[in-house]
Parts: sequence; C-alpha cells; structure tokens
Amino acid sequence: MAIEFDHVRADIIEANEFPELSQRYGVSGVPKTIINDKVGFVGAVPEPQFVAAIQQATRPPEEDDGESS
Repeated sequence: MAIEFDHVRADIIEANEFPELSQRYGVSGVPKTIINDKVGFVGAVPEPQFVAAIQQATRPPEEDDGESS
C-alpha cells in the first residue's frame, strides 16, 4: 500500500534486532502489523480485514467508538 500511495508510510522492524520495540508492541508472532499505535494484528489477514483495520485506525477521535473489529 505504501508503494501505491504517497500518503501511506510503512516501516519494517526486525524484532530480534530491536527487542525494546518488540516488547513495547507485544510482538508474539510475525508479521505483527500496527496501525497508528491504535490497531494491531498478527499474521496475514484477508484484504477486507486489513482495510477495516486501516479505517478503524484512521477514524477521527469523535467517530472512534472504542470497539474492536
């Protein structure tokens, strides 16, 4: 997605080289995807679930109802 859209940024972190980040984000498996420090999941997910996670993580605070998908 980051390749296709200039306004999307992606970082890849090697969990073994950055144990402090692994601990901070509770990495228990790979890949671990975290979006805007709000939504995260482990492993590969279907595209509709990935898009829903992005929408949830980018929702303005007044629209964020606190429920997880």
